Amino acid sequence: MGFAQQWKGVNGYMIRSPGELFEKYNETNGIGYSIAFMLVSYLAVMLPLGVLFVLANITEPSQIAVGLAITLGLAVLYWVLGLVEASLAHVVLYLFGARGLAKTFDAYAFPIVVRNGLWWIPLVNLLLGFYGLYLQIKGLAAFHDISTGKAAIAAILAPLLIFVPATVVIAAVIAAFVLDMGEPATQPAMLALELVV
Repeated sequence: MGFAQQWKGVNGYMIRSPGELFEKYNETNGIGYSIAFMLVSYLAVMLPLGVLFVLANITEPSQIAVGLAITLGLAVLYWVLGLVEASLAHVVLYLFGARGLAKTFDAYAFPIVVRNGLWWIPLVNLLLGFYGLYLQIKGLAAFHDISTGKAAIAAILAPLLIFVPATVVIAAVIAAFVLDMGEPATQPAMLALELVV
C-alpha cells in the first residue's frame, strides 16, 4: 500500500474509530514515515487557506504566489513546531520508561487532521483541538503501553515547555521596544546648537 493510501486510511480511522486504530496499529515504519505523515497532514490542513488566497486574488498571479508561499510557510512552521512538541513529549515519556521515538511521532502525527482540520471556524476549532489532544494522549498511551495519566502529563507538559520560553522571549522583545520608546534621544547636532545659543 502506498503512502497516500496509508495517509488516507489512517485519517479515516481517526475520524470514524480512533480506538480501533490504537488497538490494532502495530506498524514499524520508522520515524521518517511519521515525519512525512505530519508534513502532509499540515499541508492538508492549510489547503483551505491556499484556496482562499487563490480565489481572493484570481486576477493577480503575483498575489496568488505570495499567498501560496505564506500558506506553505505556515504549514512548515506548524510542522516544525509539531516535531519539537513531539520530541519534548518523548523526553517526558522517556522518563516514564517509554521507548521508541517513532511511536511518539505516530501518536502526534495521526490526529493532526482531526485536531486542526477546521482551524478557521471559531469554537469548533477549540472543541476539535481538545478532542485531538485527547486522541494524542490515547495514542501515546496505546503505542507506548503506558497509563493514560503519564501520557497526559507528557502531552500537556510538552506545549508548556515551548510556550513558556517563547512567551518570555516575546515579552522581552516587546519590553525592549516599549522601554526604548521613552524620551526621544537628543541628536548630537541639536546639543551643539543648544550650546551655541
